[in-house]
Amino acid sequence: MLIYPSSGESGKSTFSPPHSLLSIASPLVDEFNVKIIDQRVDPDWKAKLKSYVSTQPAAIAFSAMTGLQIRYALDTAKLIREQAGNTIPLIWGGVHASMLAEQTLENEHVDIIVRGEGDISFKEIVKRRREGKSINDIPGISFKEYGKKIHNPDSKLLNLNEIGEIPWQLIDVENYINDGNLMFEPGTVKRMLDLGVTSKGCPHKCSFCYNLFFNKMYWRGMSAEKTFERFKQAVDDFDLDGIWVHDDNYFVDPKRVENVADMMIKDNMDVQWTSSGITVFTYAKMQDELKDKIVKSGCSSFRFGIESASPRILEMIDKPNTVEQVYDVNKDTLKHNISPIYSFMIGFPTETREEILETCKLAVKVKRENPHCKTHGISVYTPYPGTPLYDLAVKHGFNPPKSFEAWSNIYWGSKDVEISLCEVEREYLDNVQDISYLNSDWFNYIIPKWMSILGKPARMWFNYRWQHQMFNSSFELDLYRKMRRFMYS
Repeated sequence: MLIYPSSGESGKSTFSPPHSLLSIASPLVDEFNVKIIDQRVDPDWKAKLKSYVSTQPAAIAFSAMTGLQIRYALDTAKLIREQAGNTIPLIWGGVHASMLAEQTLENEHVDIIVRGEGDISFKEIVKRRREGKSINDIPGISFKEYGKKIHNPDSKLLNLNEIGEIPWQLIDVENYINDGNLMFEPGTVKRMLDLGVTSKGCPHKCSFCYNLFFNKMYWRGMSAEKTFERFKQAVDDFDLDGIWVHDDNYFVDPKRVENVADMMIKDNMDVQWTSSGITVFTYAKMQDELKDKIVKSGCSSFRFGIESASPRILEMIDKPNTVEQVYDVNKDTLKHNISPIYSFMIGFPTETREEILETCKLAVKVKRENPHCKTHGISVYTPYPGTPLYDLAVKHGFNPPKSFEAWSNIYWGSKDVEISLCEVEREYLDNVQDISYLNSDWFNYIIPKWMSILGKPARMWFNYRWQHQMFNSSFELDLYRKMRRFMYS
């Protein structure tokens, strides 16, 4: 049984399929009866949980990201323990458990951790459980034995050309198909699906990013042929006119990108597509001929992690681009009929108020210069162990949570992180984050239509504050936060 916990969202949201669970399920489905529970989309998950636990599965696994998913996953683990005691091992995976395996194992509801990519290691655990054999020599896992924590050597990185097909039959795919308005021009796509990854890793060394620890700065991709077949099969099977490729950096290998585009054009695939990530640096080097071919194949939006407008901060976080390149890319995407999607970050150690305002002004200006660009608001930097910036964050006052469950309070929009690592107070950072979010395309997408109409005067006021960088505290921000706390409580 594989469990994807709730992450606290409510209202209209675009849920991606539980790809982490589908990935480890792929090598299992020919030998085992695999069940997936996705709490985000299944209102009947508690009844199913009780039913599945009663069958005494060989293992129950959770995939949980840092933040609220940890809270909901632990609540679910307690339900399992109440019903089955310690008869079924509870196995955890994902970036958080992998990066903080020692601390995560301290929790009484964590028996085993599968670190990194779990496709092979998890299957081996399940097989040995069935056969009554020891798991002690399985690479890439951490576990407890007689009160002692044991961390086996890392497993090898997967060859993506050798992985199996996505076992879509384990979920109701319709729960994850949406209108694509967040990624594409409104009204141009009716059925979009996140297809997961066709490559893993990133060759860049952004000092806040999990990739440095998780993928060792090593990028690997499926062949162009396998990538195209994955696209085509999903489009045909699920009648899609939009697909989202969830790679951290799809565009590392230009020849692979071009070959996939050629196959899509030759096949006359009538589909729009986008990817989760491309660096400004990569786009700036891309030849116009390749851009045109990508657009012809159906790609209509690129997602860029801009982070900061401060040259000093960009150098500190090892971000391989300049602000001048951002403005050039913003103009160039307009010329090539590509909608850029931008994300930004503030609150880095030593960052000043002036540097924060530079980033805010950049976010406003790119929107003015390119009406087709979209923004997801400005996030406040959160340090994670294993990243180069972590030690600097601790030096400037970050007090890491002392337990696995305490990390559940670290998430986007959380006000439980009271300290500021930069040269402005935490309240100022929260104000920037919230006001930018209330003016973001993401917020425009998820807000119910009735609320958008009734709240139009408030939104106009927040837009004025955003355009003029008015980030002082106010009663309306307090009211918004109370509503958000109520929604996520």
